[in-house]
Amino acid sequence: MQATRWDALLWARAAAVSAMALSVAWLVAAATDEGGVSWGARAGRTLPLTPVCAALGVWAALAPVRARGEARALQALGRSPAQVSAAATAGAATIAVVAALAIGALRGVDVAGFYPTATHTRTWEWRAPAFVDRTRGLRVAPDGTPERLPQASATMQGPIPPHGRLAAALAMALAGTALPILVAHAALGRSAYEHDRKRRYEQVAVAAVSGAAIVASILCFQAAAARLLPAILGVLPPLALLAFGWRRLVPPD
Repeated sequence: MQATRWDALLWARAAAVSAMALSVAWLVAAATDEGGVSWGARAGRTLPLTPVCAALGVWAALAPVRARGEARALQALGRSPAQVSAAATAGAATIAVVAALAIGALRGVDVAGFYPTATHTRTWEWRAPAFVDRTRGLRVAPDGTPERLPQASATMQGPIPPHGRLAAALAMALAGTALPILVAHAALGRSAYEHDRKRRYEQVAVAAVSGAAIVASILCFQAAAARLLPAILGVLPPLALLAFGWRRLVPPD
């Protein structure tokens, strides 16, 4: 399939709406946080919403295409639904991939939001003749001098599990591609123009699979934060969702 000016405009529209939605989410997070939060922490709180913003971008780009009949006209000329929606899907997925690269490459971007752990408000305790914080591995001597506990390096665990940043970036890229594909299928797939029971069942199935994949990914990341599972397993649910969405949009011959 040869790309046309129409495809370029569709790509730009989807990318622009996705980026705008992500920017609005960033501004809302900045306006409602506790103040004094670094840009990396705000990015860590906002970037996980990128797949949802990408899905919104695809919908905003393809809804007019369907409403004006352009999709049917292009399909009558020989384009498949996947080819018609390819530019919009690519534009939205581009924003998700850029966000994933930022998570993976920029150490200043906080990924602790992917791995929530319980925090302790009071960790200091009196161990005569000094105060000790075993969570941070600190000890305050009687003269007020802070000291690092000898066993702290062996017992303390960082907030991010091994390969946690890589897993978060991969999950972001995969989910940010899978959700736009599913939205494109809902907008332009063969069943999008049907109004029967089969279409309703298909919509329920897509929503159920998407929800199950999101919940499974969250549980995997939480288990990785507790050091119960490797962090890289959090990539499997969005990978399965991507395969499911691709199969729906591009059915086998």
